[in-house]
Amino acid sequence: MKRLLTFTLVFLMIAGSIFSVKLTMYSSDESKARVLRQVVELYEKDHPDVSIEVVAFPYANYMQKMSLVFLGGNPPDLLETTATYLPQMTQFMKNLGPDIQKSLGLTPQQYKDSTYDVVKVYLGEGDVVHAIPLHFTTYSVWINKAMFDKAGIKYPPLGGREEPWTWEEFKDILRKVKEVNKIPYAMSIEYSADKFFSYLALWNITVLDEEGNFVMDQYENAEKAIEEFVNLFKEGLVPLAEWLSGESHTNNFFGGITAVDWAGSWMSRESFNAGKQNEVSPAYVPVIEDWFGISGGGFLAVPKTGNAEKEKAATEFAMWLANKDTGYTEYIKRSRDLSAYKDHTIDYGEPLLETWAEVHQVLAERAPAWSTTVRATAVWSRITDTIRKDIALGITGQMTPKQMIQHWKSEAERVKEEL
Repeated sequence: MKRLLTFTLVFLMIAGSIFSVKLTMYSSDESKARVLRQVVELYEKDHPDVSIEVVAFPYANYMQKMSLVFLGGNPPDLLETTATYLPQMTQFMKNLGPDIQKSLGLTPQQYKDSTYDVVKVYLGEGDVVHAIPLHFTTYSVWINKAMFDKAGIKYPPLGGREEPWTWEEFKDILRKVKEVNKIPYAMSIEYSADKFFSYLALWNITVLDEEGNFVMDQYENAEKAIEEFVNLFKEGLVPLAEWLSGESHTNNFFGGITAVDWAGSWMSRESFNAGKQNEVSPAYVPVIEDWFGISGGGFLAVPKTGNAEKEKAATEFAMWLANKDTGYTEYIKRSRDLSAYKDHTIDYGEPLLETWAEVHQVLAERAPAWSTTVRATAVWSRITDTIRKDIALGITGQMTPKQMIQHWKSEAERVKEEL
């Protein structure tokens, strides 16, 4: 009898292993992967027949890795990606429109209309839904409160100043906070074309129009804007290694190497993860021609793998995560991001997060529509690597702003012709 019981237990364990569906999810960075693993664990408790492994890739070379994955014909079952990269991968993604109608009782258009416009623009046209939104983000600058206090600098809006700094004031502040605190650099900026775009947009300059046509060469101050950005590195205000070797901007900021991080609302999550939430604060970006926070976001897609069983299981997880009454609220509370859905109130359990969300709401509401729509094109998505690499060449003196603009124009025209 004892042998029979042991045999039965072993058989059940083997059978459970054989008959469970094992999925793989790729994530664009480890921070988001940690949150996704937490919600996956919740899902697996109620769905023991499914297991999901979440694999994180470094964001600095994420699209390069994904290009190899999809061209090699070996896509993951689930894919977390960002507004920067989703547009160039939609051809590989399953249309979730019919599944949304079946699972959530909403037409694809009703579902998309339930999200903020800065999210909806990435989801697809008509009855197509390329991905479900995970959150939306908006840019801001983050400051080390102690370093600013030591330098006697007030910051907007939570540090005693109401209005944003001018660009010239901001550069002077970077110099002062660096000198007073005796730190090697003043500000961090991640190796990202969208970080550059968030700066460029404050000049009221865009690289493309909404149809994907290159227009940056039509702005008289475009070269000056690039030169000002590159000079932040040349002057030693921003670590060269953040753009030349992908050094971590968050490690530099939280480690006290820099006093400012040109980042965004996602730093709410990062600061709590690092235990630094009481040491930092979001602040308004400086005003150049205008001031606002360009918006982006995160998405979860189901790649077309050709495996019907896995696609079905992956889609069911995506629908669970798309539902505000099931997985979505669990996700957003843990990610500490801004909800992608209109009229969706989140109780984060942290008053500080509510205060920070108000700062980012101001920045998001000020953003003009073009700051989102011009980046929701496959052309922008595919020229981002060229832009950031050329800026790195500009930092090292190997490329002028004029040469960058000419190169970006030729690349944009080539990509648009291919599309």
